Amino acid sequence: MTVSMAGYLVSPLGPWSALVWSVVNALGPVAVIVIAASRLPRDARAPWYLLALGIFANGTAVVPNTIVSQVLKTDTYPTVADAFYLLFYPALLAGIALMIRRWPTRLIRPAILDAATITSGISVLAWVYAIAPAMQDHDYTAFEQLVRLAYPVGDLALIFLALILVRSGDASGSRRARWGITPPWLATGLLCFLGGDLFWLLVGDHTIPDWVTRGIDLFYFAAFVTLGYAVRHAAVTDTRRANALPRPPGIPLMSMLLLALLMAPAVLVMQMSHGAFRHGGAIAIGSTMMSVLVVTRLTILLRFVERQTEQVRELARRDELTGLPNRRAWTDELPRALEQARQSGEPVSVCMVDLDRFKLFNDTRGHQAGDRLLKEAAAAWLSPLRQSDILARYGGEEFIVLLPGTDVAEACAIMERLRTVTPFEQTFSAGVAAWDRAETSEELIARADIALYEAKHTGRDRIVQAPRSMGAEHGSTPADQTASTPSH
Repeated sequence: MTVSMAGYLVSPLGPWSALVWSVVNALGPVAVIVIAASRLPRDARAPWYLLALGIFANGTAVVPNTIVSQVLKTDTYPTVADAFYLLFYPALLAGIALMIRRWPTRLIRPAILDAATITSGISVLAWVYAIAPAMQDHDYTAFEQLVRLAYPVGDLALIFLALILVRSGDASGSRRARWGITPPWLATGLLCFLGGDLFWLLVGDHTIPDWVTRGIDLFYFAAFVTLGYAVRHAAVTDTRRANALPRPPGIPLMSMLLLALLMAPAVLVMQMSHGAFRHGGAIAIGSTMMSVLVVTRLTILLRFVERQTEQVRELARRDELTGLPNRRAWTDELPRALEQARQSGEPVSVCMVDLDRFKLFNDTRGHQAGDRLLKEAAAAWLSPLRQSDILARYGGEEFIVLLPGTDVAEACAIMERLRTVTPFEQTFSAGVAAWDRAETSEELIARADIALYEAKHTGRDRIVQAPRSMGAEHGSTPADQTASTPSH
């Protein structure tokens, strides 16, 4: 394809030789797309076949145009070629719409809002400087005006699609590609095509040299080649996009959104500087649309930030290895549980649990085995506990259990059930303390920790009740009995 485009650029061209070069440069990407798409899953082929149809129609439009102008000696507007050129837009729109339907909503929804905002700003410019003047040109019939309008409207749709593709691809956070999930071949192809259309929009009816025309045609050929190359990355792109997470907009996108919002005021200022104020309705509609879209986008962004904040907060309160609440979460939860017990009058017990000889287990079996023991022990201990009970990892091989509505005797019975399900034939020592309704949460944990220390130093593999609290000695509640329950 590179040789073909270079040949078109340097070869002497007549009407028929230009036709041959144009068809060759269009059919190459079409063949690449059709062959590559045939290797995709059956439900993923239709968008690419539609894309190939659009490229084929646009690239071969020169054929009927040349036949009409050279053979029939007529050059009326619109020509048969316009039907071929315009077929590119609906074919491409339908194809990319089918692609977008396959992508995750979490990526597409913000991408559509961002693309719609920027396109609305560009639409104000397009209306004022392209669409409205074409509608007011009375040298053309209504049908001819409709054909003329189809091109800028189609280009706005392509801008919208290109922005969706770029924005939805900018979600993985990958450092491999500055553009996002994969290089945006589809978006790049659309932008190349738009570059050619923008040139002809600016040139209008002015005569330009042949070499300039050839150079602009290369934009279209490059667009076709890029779109053909995009299908080779289709499967990988879809896979990565399916697993990608949305990211908040960065500075480049926010700058583009700001620029889009300033489009309407800028047009208004330019018109007023020339002593005329026209298209007020179009400017008002564009401004309103962009304002609504930006507010909607900010609402989604705020919800995204809230979800991210909640996830970070949850991760900060969760032990990474076992998935249990960590010490920070426990420190927050225990005072609330004690306050609820104070109001309801129900008992509360706290149990400190420490795996016996864990360092020896780690040294003999390896740290991976030690991690596995911690994870499987946590999972096994959760099963006998009630939904209201809280098991947390306190640090290292030490765990702590909160048992609402449970006195010390019931707490010891629950610990016995936990001891029977401990994996790898491992044992643990535990200290149990019932709240005396006067002590603080720190004092309650300290008593349970003293009982655990007693269990560790009187032979391990046992459950020890905590000693009396100062509140219990003064009659706040029946005293805990100091007792131990060794294994048999």
